Amino acid sequence: MTRGGGWKSRLNWHDLPLAWLQLKRQPVRYLVAVTGIGFAALLMYMQLGFQSGLLKSATTFYNALDTDLVLISPATVNSGSYQQFPQSQLFQALGLRGIKETIPLYIANINAQQLGGVKPTSLRMIGYDPDLTVLNVPEINAQSDQLKTPGFVLFDTLGIAIKTGPVGKTFKADGPLDMILSNFEKTFRIKGLFQLGSTFVADSNLIGSEATALQLASRQINLGEISLGLVRVNNQSEIPRIQRDLKSLYGNELQVLTKPELISQERDYWNNVSSFGVIFGFGTIMGLLVGGVVVYQVLYTDVSDHLKEYATLKAMGFSDQFILIVVIQEAVLLGASAFIPATILSAILYAALTAVSGIQLQMTFDKSLLVGALTISVCAIASAIAIRKLSDADPASVF
Repeated sequence: MTRGGGWKSRLNWHDLPLAWLQLKRQPVRYLVAVTGIGFAALLMYMQLGFQSGLLKSATTFYNALDTDLVLISPATVNSGSYQQFPQSQLFQALGLRGIKETIPLYIANINAQQLGGVKPTSLRMIGYDPDLTVLNVPEINAQSDQLKTPGFVLFDTLGIAIKTGPVGKTFKADGPLDMILSNFEKTFRIKGLFQLGSTFVADSNLIGSEATALQLASRQINLGEISLGLVRVNNQSEIPRIQRDLKSLYGNELQVLTKPELISQERDYWNNVSSFGVIFGFGTIMGLLVGGVVVYQVLYTDVSDHLKEYATLKAMGFSDQFILIVVIQEAVLLGASAFIPATILSAILYAALTAVSGIQLQMTFDKSLLVGALTISVCAIASAIAIRKLSDADPASVF
């Protein structure tokens, strides 16, 4: 074994002193690189966090529905623009075998403000028969009797805090309070609070009776028409058969979806059809590019500064592969050094933004794994590009 080969055998992926010594030799450059890569990782975290959080917010209402099947107009493309359909079509389903009950839902967006207030709030009005359990939200079901009086509603305190926070605080301090529609046509009274979550389409949610929904959203909802139709069956095992029967009954007039299908359709719209998915995907790619450029610049400069040392190593018998491993080790160390503080800072920002926006931004293992893998990968790729400079490390030409 040659002398160089013997030395080479003692430097591998489990022994990083040379790579680490080269990085810490210039601490300012090292910190600048870690800051740049950390910013890129933070950008990816925020893009992925907002994407998953907003998608979760978009489907929170559907997740809370207590139903087996859902009837919805094929013209409805997302939960922010329901196209109404005749309530009589929902009642037709009761003629099929195996159906336990059907429940009409009235949903519309309204703008309102506190009496004496000046800042209107966008609210999603959800109306249904308060004698029925429609949402799997204990706070709502425990206060359903409050909804039997027309004009009485429950208010969601998990909306965007800047817009909805004052309403919840006023209620907790002074009890029931009145709000008025932005067109000053009608008032309604908040009789209780609950927590569901903010949405893409409104700052918060209101729950009321059918009569209240028709009263407050008379311009959006026509009498005799509904936004969603819930269908409950007697036997869960018969859901596929009943879904087929309903599709045969309605043809192209209505969509007949299971709850998971409804949620999947909503997520698919926001993630793939709307510009939302493109924007957040572009942001993630930009984060990768920023990190890659920073690592490339740092490693290219580092390789250039150490050409004589690398040429000396090659003259001593070390191969290009040996030096390549050293440079890649530097890249991995840079990525790891940036990833850890970026993860901690992202978790702090997630908590702060959740409190302000009502959007549930959560630090999850799979998210950290993805960002970590992307960060290390882009660092390794950048190092592979930067080492092209090693071809200049010819002992004969350098000395």
